Amino acid sequence: MVVVATPLLLVSSASGQSRTDSELLERLEQELRDFDATYRLEVPPDQPISERLLFEYGGSMRFGFVSSDRATGSSRTLRQTNGLLYLRAELDGAHRFYGRLNFRYDDFNAGDSFDRRGDELENPIGDRYWYQFDLRGAKLAETGERIANNVTARVGRQYEQWGAGLALSEVLYSGVVDVELNDLGITGLAGVTPASAAIDFDTSRAGFDGATDRAFFGGRLEYRGWRDHRPYLSALVQRDRNDDGVRTFESTLISYPTRFEYDSEYFAIGSQGTLGPQMQYRVEFVYETGDGLSSSFDPATSLPVTQTREDIDAWAGLLALTYLLRDEQHSRFDLEFAVGSGDDDRLDPTNTFAGNTSGTDDTAFNSLGYVNTGLALAPELSNLMSLQLGFSTAPLGRRGSTEWLRLGVSGFLFAKTDEDGPISVATTAETFVGGEIGISVDWRIASDVAATARYGVFLPGDAIPGDQDQARHFLYMGVSYAF
Repeated sequence: MVVVATPLLLVSSASGQSRTDSELLERLEQELRDFDATYRLEVPPDQPISERLLFEYGGSMRFGFVSSDRATGSSRTLRQTNGLLYLRAELDGAHRFYGRLNFRYDDFNAGDSFDRRGDELENPIGDRYWYQFDLRGAKLAETGERIANNVTARVGRQYEQWGAGLALSEVLYSGVVDVELNDLGITGLAGVTPASAAIDFDTSRAGFDGATDRAFFGGRLEYRGWRDHRPYLSALVQRDRNDDGVRTFESTLISYPTRFEYDSEYFAIGSQGTLGPQMQYRVEFVYETGDGLSSSFDPATSLPVTQTREDIDAWAGLLALTYLLRDEQHSRFDLEFAVGSGDDDRLDPTNTFAGNTSGTDDTAFNSLGYVNTGLALAPELSNLMSLQLGFSTAPLGRRGSTEWLRLGVSGFLFAKTDEDGPISVATTAETFVGGEIGISVDWRIASDVAATARYGVFLPGDAIPGDQDQARHFLYMGVSYAF
């Protein structure tokens, strides 16, 4: 089977750029902002606001067609129409606002809906909006002085990635404060998940894909005195505020009334930076504690049991390296290894129902984080080891702003951390899950028009059941217009 997505029109100020090109532009823009913030003169008090205000807006339209493989070989088809409008404003380099409206309609073939709700206009309409205050920018605009220490605060509906993203990588209603004291950076976070936007890791909950309510509170201490390295320590608290009551699961003769609660804490140590002029790195280790409710049935007897609150004792880690060849083709190698602990007494790695057995510690790592595990299989990190190696290059080099082509190839290998434990796809008691090969093409046809394609094929290993061991494919093609 093949998964196909074909956006017909995409209008965005950044959509016509490749990932590498965007990174280079972001670095250049940051350098220019730092240069301007350091050397610009005091803003005259009588200067009109039109001279002090940066105002930018844009929008996009996109149509997509998706045909996705099930594990058994059948497919589902979705046609998706998506529109975006955004607004960004900045005053005196101190006050920043960003807002984005998202209009999306999903049109499924009969019986193919992913969430059984059928065709629908997805909510929310306003999916990003935040305000940020920068004390250094305010002082610079007011007095022309660049203060050594700084405080920034941002509040609104925003995307939060905590550290390397193992513990949290999600849209939140949140407030973030960052304090810079000499060489130290202190960051605080408080937020909650938007009920209609977050997809919960516990899919046995009735509202996992449309009514998720989890609160997050975090603090991070980062050393910023070194030019090439940013080491940090962090703690993140997650509290389950889902009011699910009791959900009853039914078998032929037995009912399993089930309650849900999963409260966790994530303690991390990590660093990011460069190793010489050509190597970039990210590394993080996360230890998860807390407690949660056990499964409502005994896997040995299949009989209902009383749920108990059990301790969480889990972990995850990530190491990512990027090697830049610094040639005219902007070639690069990417290596990423990610691993999460599992629990061999679970039947499902993430859910409460069929989850941790009563009387045992829960050793399966679960969070609202994100790790890239490919396109065709895309398993969760719980009880998984994932190794990715990629290479990309622009064989024609750069010819002005047009005729730029970038090609990439990547490979994944997947294995279970505990061969007797489950992962998020069906497996047997074997270790090797399989591998995936991916190909990417990005072509800037003109300065404001670009095309992109992604293809991935998963090749099953020994751990995939025999009735599901056929190759699974994914293909994405798109065209974009930027203005």
